[in-house]
Amino acid sequence: MTVFKTFFKVLKNYKISLIIYLSISIGVTAMLAGMSGGSDNKYSTTSHGLIVIDNDDSEISRELVAFLDEYNEIKKGDYTDEQIAQLMYYTKISNYLVIPEGFGDAFTAGNIDASSMIDSTKDAGSRMGYLIEAEIESYLNLYANYMRGGYDAAEAAGLAKTALMDHSSVEMIGDGKEEVSSIFVIFQCLPYGILTMLFSAVLPVILRFNTEIINKRTNISSTSNTKIQFSLAAAVSVVAVIVFTLLMVIGSVMSKEAFTDRWFLIFVDMIVFSLTVIMMIVALSNFRIKVDFAAGLTNIICLSFSFLGGIFVPLEFLGGGAKTIGQFLPTYWFSEALLRIKDGKGIADIANCLLIQLLFGVMVMAIGLAVGKYNVKKAE
Repeated sequence: MTVFKTFFKVLKNYKISLIIYLSISIGVTAMLAGMSGGSDNKYSTTSHGLIVIDNDDSEISRELVAFLDEYNEIKKGDYTDEQIAQLMYYTKISNYLVIPEGFGDAFTAGNIDASSMIDSTKDAGSRMGYLIEAEIESYLNLYANYMRGGYDAAEAAGLAKTALMDHSSVEMIGDGKEEVSSIFVIFQCLPYGILTMLFSAVLPVILRFNTEIINKRTNISSTSNTKIQFSLAAAVSVVAVIVFTLLMVIGSVMSKEAFTDRWFLIFVDMIVFSLTVIMMIVALSNFRIKVDFAAGLTNIICLSFSFLGGIFVPLEFLGGGAKTIGQFLPTYWFSEALLRIKDGKGIADIANCLLIQLLFGVMVMAIGLAVGKYNVKKAE
């Protein structure tokens, strides 16, 4: 019992780390949940910087320039080729447009390729320039259609502009879609909280108990080594249960969902992942890591596991190399199980994901215990 109480006395020294990582976990989860939440039902165009040289100066070309100026910033003045290149390089403009002489006459005569007469210089590696060219082509096609329908140039220009600028609101049909997706977004991030909170609090405490001075004191005490290890295991279990329960409550409250079928499946996935993390900590505690290095190790492991395991970056967005590495990490299989639950799969479908997580933990813990046994024999 003395070891159990001492564990929590030492743990108090790391309460700031617990609070910080808990706050980070909640903040990141809330941010991602907010980004994935309801979508804006309004559409708005993106404004681009443009330089337009109108050498035609016809009614058609002036209407085209007026259309482009409606939602874009047309820069005035004379620019050298070097200045234009710099503006484009720093994305101050997306296109340098030159409307040639004869453009208006060709358009009025019904030349369907009139838009190709416009010389457009753009950055080939940027999508912005292509969007402007698509806007010009759409506008001129509508403009020509209205003129063929009997409207004069000014009326046709106004109707074409109105048609392209009328971005109607889009309303999604269906209720509850936000809540369905939010539970997966929220619980996708919570393993980061489990990793950071347990590593930042439990690992340094265990490392302190494994220091040479503490080991010598415990070895000469009346308490057997078995009781000491049992007390440490009980204390670690209590901390893990508290952290797990806290994060499950936070996730359930934020997602507004609890005790549903998929919630229970996620619950099982979280339990298995937590057990795996504990086994990782047990393994690392046998490597004679200095207590001062625990904080750095926490960041290295937690961030790498989160980025490569689909916690911060969805699995479908991981590159081939990153995904290959990620398959060796428990976070990857936690995320894979979550994806299957999202697709409506049951416990049998995620069983292999749970098993791989546990096998990872057992393998790492076995290596750690073997190293610890070797260190004890070496010390003797």
